[in-house]
Amino acid sequence: MVKPVIGVLLAASILANPVLASPVLAGADAPAPRHALTTDDIMAVVSLRGLTCSRDGRTAAWVASTIDAKADKQRPRIWLADLPGGTPRAITAAEAGAGEPAFSPDGRTIAFSATRDKDEHPQIWLLDRQGGEAEKLTDLQGDMAEFHWSPDGRQIVIAMTDPQPKPPADDPKRPLPVVIDDIHFKQDTIGFLTAADHSHLWLFDVATKKLTRMTASGPWDESQAQWSPDGKTIAFVADHHTDPAAPSTQWLETVSAAADSTPRVVAKFGTVGSQGLVWSADGRRIVHTVGLPTPALAEYGQPQLAETDLASGTTRILPATAGMAIADPVPLGKGRIGGILVEDRKTIAVSIDPAGGPLVRLGDPGQAVAGQCEAADGGVAPRAVLSSGDGDPAEVRMIKGSAVTRLSAFNTAVAARVAWAPVSDFAAKASDGNDVHGLLLQPAGYQPGKRYPMVLWIHGGPVSQDGHQLGGDMIMRQWLAAQGYAVLAVNYRGSDGRGIDYSTTIAGDWGNKEVKDLDAAIDWAIAGGVADPDRLAVGGWSYGGILTDFLIVREPRLKAAVSGAGEGNIFALFGVDQYVGQYWQEIGLPWQSPDRWMKLSEPLLHADRIKTPTLFMGGTGDDNVPLIGGQQLYEALRINGVPTQLVAYPGAFHGISRPSFVRDRYDRIAAWYAKWLKPAH
Repeated sequence: MVKPVIGVLLAASILANPVLASPVLAGADAPAPRHALTTDDIMAVVSLRGLTCSRDGRTAAWVASTIDAKADKQRPRIWLADLPGGTPRAITAAEAGAGEPAFSPDGRTIAFSATRDKDEHPQIWLLDRQGGEAEKLTDLQGDMAEFHWSPDGRQIVIAMTDPQPKPPADDPKRPLPVVIDDIHFKQDTIGFLTAADHSHLWLFDVATKKLTRMTASGPWDESQAQWSPDGKTIAFVADHHTDPAAPSTQWLETVSAAADSTPRVVAKFGTVGSQGLVWSADGRRIVHTVGLPTPALAEYGQPQLAETDLASGTTRILPATAGMAIADPVPLGKGRIGGILVEDRKTIAVSIDPAGGPLVRLGDPGQAVAGQCEAADGGVAPRAVLSSGDGDPAEVRMIKGSAVTRLSAFNTAVAARVAWAPVSDFAAKASDGNDVHGLLLQPAGYQPGKRYPMVLWIHGGPVSQDGHQLGGDMIMRQWLAAQGYAVLAVNYRGSDGRGIDYSTTIAGDWGNKEVKDLDAAIDWAIAGGVADPDRLAVGGWSYGGILTDFLIVREPRLKAAVSGAGEGNIFALFGVDQYVGQYWQEIGLPWQSPDRWMKLSEPLLHADRIKTPTLFMGGTGDDNVPLIGGQQLYEALRINGVPTQLVAYPGAFHGISRPSFVRDRYDRIAAWYAKWLKPAH
């Protein structure tokens, strides 16, 4: 199964103690001695997201989330800084909560989403950029997915679900039956999907506060709405993933910015994540990303940068980016487009001219870019990005050409006090000849020539990759290295960063080539004198947990394992998780391809071969990879007398985000490996 959001969800769960958050650069005091990473340090890493800039490119805003340990909650705040080198300042209170900042076209105010007071749904709030009290702008009765200002600042287009049916007035707490009509009826963080759970477009008049429906309801989701330069038309993406038989599930459409308008379908293309639609200055073309058009491969389609002519509907891949995976296009002004290029173990900001010319790499390739600002000057002046590196947690930075300067210092205290594990690249050769790339993290107190217990921690996705960043799975690996383990990160076949052929080669064949690549990495670490062959372990979350399940049934060398949000029996997930379309398109239906389904259920059907003590973990509210997969394998190992444990986090979704659960997860994983590997300190 493809689980493309795990890296984002886990990164978002690594938050912070507000006492430790610093909005300005640290002073020049003598540094204190560094110590091995602790869970207190992990919880003190501030999570940054939602970076955006004013239309003139002179001001940046973003969301910084900290942890309120007493309340066991995340506390997001909006921060603001003048560019290129202003001092960041918070403009919302931590207790109030805020997200998704968006500058008004004139740059004087910032709109943001928040659920405050007695609101049942997120609302749009308006705040003067100089500070003061925020004004509640909307009274929405549906769940808002996103919103975007019109060029003149008079209207806002909102992607929102229809209002849900209300319980009877005489019994407002009475639950109503959930009525299902669609084939795709489950989604993580939402649960059961009904007709009212699909997002469609609405227009909001800022002056009159009148909300008007713009597009009709239907079994699809509309998002990525962007206004044309003249403000008369809105382009958006209609996601028809609810139709598993559709050859191209994402439709680029345009609609007049008026009530009850009829959209026009411009082009259809393969599924890919966030589009980031960018209009040309003359309103004739749109730059966006596309995935593979073949349904069976759509989930593996790395984003390719393309341009569609609105009159003809013709879509072309931008020549300078052919064969490259480039996500999140943003306008840079003067016709140029900014993007995030995913290469082998690197994630880099780039600049492209759709009219021609070479792709230009920006910034330090040792910094992994996770977000970027648009600009108004063609990218000539410094531009804000969110980035991190080895031993360098996420900050807002400025890039100009190859130069990088730090704008924020939320995480400098943590970065300075922790003795981060050194990270190095490696390459290995799989049994079938594949060239495997990955990273090795040295254990705390590493001494050359000494062998160490080793943990192979596998990334999710599979269309994801491990690189030189600090967040999500790399924080977990740093945590394990601090416990005295050598740690491997492997970009097995199915990962991105090495071209579409590399990611699509596992389509319909899960748990085969990836396992060969992972085994090759283990062999490399043993042959290189780093790993103790008698103290090997494995673990991962989501697809990393799924591959862990395949490894423990085949690999007798493993002395311990942690399977988070895995599954050992794919039959159990049909109609239970959110991937019915992928099953249908990629491996066929259970009654059509029973042999393939049997093969992919190898861990449970051959559970008698498992001898590795395994910890199974997951959230009870996870509809991405439901906990049933871990439950079944846990039961099998208990019956077969293999040491095992099951940890279920009540109400948690696929990404564990409740602060107390985040801490518990790290501590339990460390304790499990220590129990079975007994590392020498």
